[in-house]
Amino acid sequence: MSNKVVVEKRKPAEGSIHKRVPQRPATVPTDIYICNKTKTQAIIKRVKRLMLRENHKSITIHGLGAMVIRALSMALAAQEALENQIVLKPTTETVYLVDDIIPDDMDKDIQEK
Repeated sequence: MSNKVVVEKRKPAEGSIHKRVPQRPATVPTDIYICNKTKTQAIIKRVKRLMLRENHKSITIHGLGAMVIRALSMALAAQEALENQIVLKPTTETVYLVDDIIPDDMDKDIQEK
């Protein structure tokens, strides 16, 4: 039994690409989303507050794309700040993203279909 995979190169986009914001599930107070402007010290303070004052058992730090590495380093910094009292359990999953291509010439785009 053999599997065949056909790969075709798609035409270059003639227009501008609009990247949609990733869809997030409903958040809970223990979800922390990391972006490129997030300050490490602010995350450490938030983790301390959630775990020590509000007694949450677990916190989830989310990072998408290039922010995965940053999310991991922030989790390690929080672990060090709490003197290794927390255990890190890194997991990954796939999320689907949607980009919109807005054609430069709408009439030409309609005629090609």
